[in-house]
Amino acid sequence: MQREVSASFGVVLERRPSTSKWADWSWSVVDVIADAPATDGWTILSDEDGRRRYLSSPHVLQLHHKMVDAYDANIETGAPSVWVMLDEMLGAAEPAYRVRGITTDPYEAQGVLDSAEGIVDRLPMPKATVAWMAKFLASLPDAPAFRKRRRDRVEVEKQIFGKEPIFSPLGRKEEREE
Repeated sequence: MQREVSASFGVVLERRPSTSKWADWSWSVVDVIADAPATDGWTILSDEDGRRRYLSSPHVLQLHHKMVDAYDANIETGAPSVWVMLDEMLGAAEPAYRVRGITTDPYEAQGVLDSAEGIVDRLPMPKATVAWMAKFLASLPDAPAFRKRRRDRVEVEKQIFGKEPIFSPLGRKEEREE
């Protein structure tokens, strides 16, 4: 059993003219490519019709054995997804984004979304990645069944030498008689 497995991906970022009057460009992640060739930062893939696509790779997607519930939740939605998280880098050359990470854990992606920093885009998971993830999950042993703990029985202090116990879960004798 492997505790962690990882795969390498490339991230395709697209810049297109914005429909908003307050921004010139709209940025979004449009694809993840398994085993993409290594690049030095962002490399221009295409530039047509005012849309420019950039590729950045390699970025590692890691699966960890303790996150099985999150991966199962992702697959059970019926539309397995990959989330790409980008951080904005102020003052950097175009594109002014850095890839924070790639994840298949919906809870991690939600945490980054809640921080409201950068961009988090959800993309459909490639079929080969779904098969790779399912193989990893199948190799893990089943988690032990939940067992509710039960409280130990309380032992009542015994009366010794003709005196009532000072501390008793049942209360003092005077309190019980009332």
